[in-house]
Amino acid sequence: MDFEELLSHREFFVEGMPNEHFLKKNELLWTSYTDGEVKLRIDHLCSQTPITIHQIAMTSKRNGEWKNITFAEYYSLSRKAAKSFLKMGLERFHRVAILGFNSPEWFISALRCMSVFALYRGIVTGIYTTNSPEACHYTVHDCRANIIVVENQKQLDKIMQIWSLLPHLKAVMMYKDSLPEKCPNLYMMEEFMDLGNEITDAKLDEVINSQKPNQCCVLIYTSGTTGKPKGVMLIHDNVRTLEIPVWPRD
Repeated sequence: MDFEELLSHREFFVEGMPNEHFLKKNELLWTSYTDGEVKLRIDHLCSQTPITIHQIAMTSKRNGEWKNITFAEYYSLSRKAAKSFLKMGLERFHRVAILGFNSPEWFISALRCMSVFALYRGIVTGIYTTNSPEACHYTVHDCRANIIVVENQKQLDKIMQIWSLLPHLKAVMMYKDSLPEKCPNLYMMEEFMDLGNEITDAKLDEVINSQKPNQCCVLIYTSGTTGKPKGVMLIHDNVRTLEIPVWPRD
C-alpha cells in the first residue's frame, strides 16, 4: 500500500493522525506519541518499499562539480562516524563542538553525535566561525567538549592555541585542507571515519536506544554581545517536533 492509497483509508486516522492500533507492530511506520517507536524505511525488514532514502538529502559543490548525498548515504555515514566518536571516548552528556561553515561535513558531524536524528550519547554544539580563540575557549570549556570538528586550518589554529586549557578535549578532526604535520589526537576526516570500524552495530544500537526524549541533545550558544554567551538547551522532543508531519484534514 503506497502513501496515497494509505491516505484514502479513513480508518487509518484518528482526528487527522494515523491510527497506530490499525497497523501491526512490525509495520508501524509513524507514531503520534513522543515515546512511540517506528520502523525505519531503510530497515531491510520494513514492510514498505523505501521511497525517500534514495532521494537526494543534500548537494554541495566540490572542485566545480555538484556532488549529491542520498538519505541512505547520509544514514550510513552518520552511523559510521558515530562509531568513531565512541572509539574516541565521547562521554555521556559531553559535547561535540563544530567550528565551520555550512557543509555536508557539518551536518554529518552533527548526526554523528545525533546518530540518525536522535542524539544518542553526546550533545552537539555549534561555534561561530567568527569567534576569536578566547571566545572559542569559553564555549568549548563551558560545554565540556570531548571532540571538536573544525573546517580548515584557520579554525584549527584557534583551537591549537587553547587546547592546553581544555581539560575535557580528547580529539580534534578537520574536514578540509590538510594537516601540516601529524599530531597526537588530531585527525583528518577520512582517517577519523575509520577509527570506529571495530565498534559493532549492536554496540552502537545499544547506545542509541539508551537516549530519552526529555534529555538535552543540542546546546546552542548566544553570540555574547551583552556578556558571556549563554547556552540554550534543546531536548530530543524539541528536535522531533521539527519532524512531525502535517496530516491532511477534511
